[in-house]
Amino acid sequence: MPWLRRSGWLYGLLALVLAVMAWRSTGDGGDEGSTAPVAARVVRQPDVQKVTLVHVAGAVRRPGVYRVGGDSRVIQAVRMAGGPTRDADMSRVNLAAPLADGQQVVVPVRAGRGGAPATAGAVGPVSLSSATAADLEALDGVGPALAARVIAWRDAHGGFASVDQLDQVPGIGPARMEALRNRVVP
Repeated sequence: MPWLRRSGWLYGLLALVLAVMAWRSTGDGGDEGSTAPVAARVVRQPDVQKVTLVHVAGAVRRPGVYRVGGDSRVIQAVRMAGGPTRDADMSRVNLAAPLADGQQVVVPVRAGRGGAPATAGAVGPVSLSSATAADLEALDGVGPALAARVIAWRDAHGGFASVDQLDQVPGIGPARMEALRNRVVP
């Protein structure tokens, strides 16, 4: 069979071409025996966790705006704000609630002395720059005379740039300053 001898090299060449094509179809040749096309190899990147900004206010040690993970709960935001103060009414806060971007979490103050309900001004932080005398008097340890001195200082100095300036008001000593620090904002 002379024709078979003459065409033998042709069959060998054809086998070599098919072997090279099979090797190239696996991509880099690293996965032996795999005939999956290169495009089918997709590496998934891990999902980037969404960042959520929440404002924690009221009866917490460090009120402010905090970054939390996208699947965080109210309890995590309260902990980031230093936890509740001694006068916080945690029974009125759903600690298991999920957080949403831009949400404000307000930790209310417990009912006042004698079982009287806390006033609306006492629930969240009181703004020193815009509070009325009644708003200031709703704070524990602030009576009409001290509220009037805070307003007079604010009017004389163009407002409060920081809570620390409150200690410049006559009648506010270190103990009262610490008691008010987490209850007021500039």
